[in-house]
Amino acid sequence: MSDYGNNAEVGGNLTVTGSSTFNQDSADVDFTVESDGEVNMLKVDAGNNRVGVGTGAPSGTLHVSGPGTSDTKVIIESLGDSSLWIVADTDNVTENQNPSLYMSQESSTDDAYQFHIGLEGLADQSFTGSYSDQPFILSRKDESQAMSVRTFQIATDDGGEISSRFCIAHGGKIQIADAAREADCRLHVKAVAGDIFKLENTTAYGVTYGQLVKSALTINAAGSTPIDTTLNLPAASIVDTVVIKMTTPGAVSSGTTYNLTNITLDNGAAALTMFSSSFGEFSLIGNGSSIVSGTMYYFNNVQPNYPVGGVGLLNTAGTSDIKLDFTDANVTTNAIVDVAVYYRKFDTVR
Repeated sequence: MSDYGNNAEVGGNLTVTGSSTFNQDSADVDFTVESDGEVNMLKVDAGNNRVGVGTGAPSGTLHVSGPGTSDTKVIIESLGDSSLWIVADTDNVTENQNPSLYMSQESSTDDAYQFHIGLEGLADQSFTGSYSDQPFILSRKDESQAMSVRTFQIATDDGGEISSRFCIAHGGKIQIADAAREADCRLHVKAVAGDIFKLENTTAYGVTYGQLVKSALTINAAGSTPIDTTLNLPAASIVDTVVIKMTTPGAVSSGTTYNLTNITLDNGAAALTMFSSSFGEFSLIGNGSSIVSGTMYYFNNVQPNYPVGGVGLLNTAGTSDIKLDFTDANVTTNAIVDVAVYYRKFDTVR
């Protein structure tokens, strides 16, 4: 008992110049500090050994809760470095204690987490295929729900928009650079025209796979071939496949055909032939049956000057325009096509 009895009340300011101890007898007596709008601005829960900020019933060692519907922020700042440390198993006795960072939404249950970063261990942090004592990121629904399907993604800001750049969906599907993931595709990579992805190791040559696309290419007046697709094959590349899609069939005033006869690579000095025979099935005439809008043609495994399966020629310097040759005819209606070229590009000598 103090000189003031069991309770003491100070109506004015209280200034303490020495050290102070509250609850020196370690009794089950809470300590509360009120603010203008919060009765539990600071709460020491003596019985449960917990501290609450903005809450009178802290559910963790330190529990911070914002007032009402206001946002809650925890700010760590200094004139020097600022860090947030999460350390577990400080006595190094057992591996059952693991550091973790949890995030959840739309749940009042503190441990009903939906996003989890931590170190793998036996304390509710081991899962199928996990690596012992290694860091992990886990995205999941509230564990109390029947379904637990979540997606993890990384987004970046390119200065014009913020977009999903890397995504791991449920079932192990991986998507890069496109949020519109193919439903049955395990790896979906979307990139702008040009190189898409590269495979290499530290000792051998690498190979890059890419795609070039020309949309709405007009096939017009006879005698103007070869028609430049404006697609430039990169140096040190070979063509795997050429895909041509008919978006608008054309017509001629006489004759029944207007066929593709050749696809060439032209580096400005010499045109290299990828096809040397006429492709009668590739006609620009809309006959109402097979040659209609949406018809697609593909020519694969093409290599300049050599048959399929032969030794290919790899030009290591300069780029080459991809051009289309057609038989001469009197065009009355221009055909419109989309052209896609898939290629492999190899590292030059290192």
